[in-house]
Amino acid sequence: MKKTNSSQKNKKVSSTDKKGDLLIQVDDLMNQLENDYGPLMLDELKKRLRKTIEEFQEDVTSVLKDAFSKHKLKYKPSDQNIEDNGDVPSYISDYENKKKNKKNK
Repeated sequence: MKKTNSSQKNKKVSSTDKKGDLLIQVDDLMNQLENDYGPLMLDELKKRLRKTIEEFQEDVTSVLKDAFSKHKLKYKPSDQNIEDNGDVPSYISDYENKKKNKKNK
């Protein structure tokens, strides 16, 4: 069980490390841009990065909603058909009827 916890910690650490490395690289690029072109270009880059990240989040949300709705459409009707069509074996329906009758008494 300790192995599972340590592997989860390693995944979290590696994910944090990756994010940190990426932020360092972005910071270096932004500093270079500011030094080469000035603060106006840096502000423009910040706006574009924000917009790009927002669009990416919207795209991911849209894709996930679409995937889950397709999954529900694919599997929900089959569950309902089993219940609605009366394809329940007779011994199960007999048992359920007996159970209902006991409750009504």
